[in-house]
Amino acid sequence: MADESGEKTEEPTDKKIDDARKQGNVWKSRDLTGVFVFLVGMGVVKSTWEGVQVRFHDLFMFTFDHLTHPQGLEKATYNAMLMATGDLLIMTLPIAGAAAIVGALVEFLQVGSLFTLDPLIPKLEKLNPIEGFKNMFSKKQLVELLKSMLKISITGYVVYGVVRDAMALVVATIRGGPDSTMLVMGELVYRVSVRVSMLLFVFAIFDVFFQRRAYMKQLMMTKDEIKKEYKESEGDPHHKAKRKELHMEILEGAQMEAAKGADVIVTNPDHYAIALKYDQAKDAAPMVIAKGMDARAQALKQLGREHDVPLLRNVPLAHALYRVEVGQEIPEALYDAVAEVLNFVYQLKAPPAAKGAA
Repeated sequence: MADESGEKTEEPTDKKIDDARKQGNVWKSRDLTGVFVFLVGMGVVKSTWEGVQVRFHDLFMFTFDHLTHPQGLEKATYNAMLMATGDLLIMTLPIAGAAAIVGALVEFLQVGSLFTLDPLIPKLEKLNPIEGFKNMFSKKQLVELLKSMLKISITGYVVYGVVRDAMALVVATIRGGPDSTMLVMGELVYRVSVRVSMLLFVFAIFDVFFQRRAYMKQLMMTKDEIKKEYKESEGDPHHKAKRKELHMEILEGAQMEAAKGADVIVTNPDHYAIALKYDQAKDAAPMVIAKGMDARAQALKQLGREHDVPLLRNVPLAHALYRVEVGQEIPEALYDAVAEVLNFVYQLKAPPAAKGAA
């Protein structure tokens, strides 16, 4: 019977994910990046198409004019090639620049700030042909292959459909000259880009969920790995400090909540604040339910004002009470001093009729 502890059935821990990230192993959707790059690229094409038309017209006219002068054909050909190269650069550089910027931005939004040279370090497992063969025919690679084939097929069908629907317009451009040809080409590019971008967006949504699921599955852990990691983190000073900090945050939150129902908050008045509660039905003595020093003392005092908890300045008593742990009853030595405080508070809270009777 197989050892169940060797099966990767557990979700990866935060530490496992952090360690993978440090090694450059993160999940991201190339399809999501691709769709935004495509959209921006097509947007640049559309916004610059009028200029492309003008340059194409100039190139066409230059070439056509010099074809009628064979004696200067060699020089004209050279100049035409220079013009074509310049036009091509002018047309493609804005597209490439915008695509690079948007691609980097989308990658950053997916992965965040990450710099590691770990993926560049040679590793023996990368040179293992058996492992490479397994990766080549893995489920993930199979899905990527099927997805690519599907995208190519559907994109081809979309392009065919657009050209088929516009065939009459294409035929009409034959008699319309270069300007009308470029105009129709621009319209066809726009129609194709709209349909293809919608298609790519659907694939990108699927890819986001698929890549995340595949990544989390890749990092799945065995029960033994979970136990080993827990033991290692127990002795790690960084993790201990983190746990202590988290524990203190929880305790402080609970204290602030309890202080809302305090009978009185004793202050010194600037540096210490101690919240007391006395339930005669179940407590043998008043209890410290919250305390704080400096900024936390100010927060306790502000909380008291917001919830109508009396604040009483008593420097010696505040210093003495601060030594009492939260959740502990006050020591017997402080009974008299605290009794006077509580008696004063109860008189403040008593209705006017009761005060008159007293």
